[in-house]
Amino acid sequence: MKKLFLVSLILFISSCSLNSVKENIDSPNFKDGIFHNLDPNKNRKKGFFRFLSMRLKTDWSDWPDWVSTDEVVNLNSRESSEKIKVSWINHSTFLIQTQGLNIITDPIFSERASPVSFAGPKRVHKPSISLTNLPKIDIVIISHDHYDHLDLDSINTIIERDNPKVYLGLGVKKRLENQSNVIELDWWESRKFNEITTIHFVPVQHFSGRTLSDRNSTLWGGFVLEVGGRKIYFGGDTGYGNHFKKVFSEFGEMDVSFLPIGAYAPRSFMKYMHMNPEDAVKAHNDLNSKKSIGMHFETFQMTAEPRDEPRKILNDILKKYQINEGNFISPILGQTLTF
Repeated sequence: MKKLFLVSLILFISSCSLNSVKENIDSPNFKDGIFHNLDPNKNRKKGFFRFLSMRLKTDWSDWPDWVSTDEVVNLNSRESSEKIKVSWINHSTFLIQTQGLNIITDPIFSERASPVSFAGPKRVHKPSISLTNLPKIDIVIISHDHYDHLDLDSINTIIERDNPKVYLGLGVKKRLENQSNVIELDWWESRKFNEITTIHFVPVQHFSGRTLSDRNSTLWGGFVLEVGGRKIYFGGDTGYGNHFKKVFSEFGEMDVSFLPIGAYAPRSFMKYMHMNPEDAVKAHNDLNSKKSIGMHFETFQMTAEPRDEPRKILNDILKKYQINEGNFISPILGQTLTF
């Protein structure tokens, strides 16, 4: 209990702040020195003492210390066809292979999602693909700067090895050591990677920050990847809101969507910034997604729910909404899905 409380305390301190860093950033989403969600009523305003109160009153489930998993060692280096191949590495990290491109999302291979090596959320299984066996990466997309999504050791290793294009939100570039191939985007901004590939940065409902003095000083978001006429949505970390309908209005239906289904309990504290499985199914419908894939669960204990609960609840919710389980998949670690 004491250990888990310390983990939670470090996570809270590392992702929230008491005072925001005042910078002059030219963006309609940046006001009074910080970035804001589209819905002003959904900006995170949880104070430190409210966090302590929540943590003391909430019973957190026991996660296993370690889960043995198999590592993928014979992965194809490229997928040259129009097929979309997706391999779940862990947490929100996926390898997407299509049209000869290798794309990785929010890569985290470190032992902890924390600013320190001795405490903070610790992984309970190894990545399904090691950094050593990871094929050459062409594109890295980073949703925001929280420690479980912006893992500097992993990203710097990939940049140094492969020199990929890195796409992220306004203000996040300063976090990286090598910034030569890094592109910052505001919501609704786009960049072409090649003749058939365009990267769009889109709004989600969340917050940012890595220290006590930089809350919401960088921009969080999701991505729409248009590759050879196919559309892939990556939701990063988000609560449920009307931003999904706005994305559908702008881009039309998605071929594949990656949607978070974990880190949601207790709802009184997590509701606006983290989706639960039912929220994710609503988002799937809002995006009119042909296929969706659950993420942000089973690797790091960030919140109070049991490790296996998101997967179980998702299957129940799909039945409630009369959605075929094959259309919203909770992947198995290391599983490669082909669409």
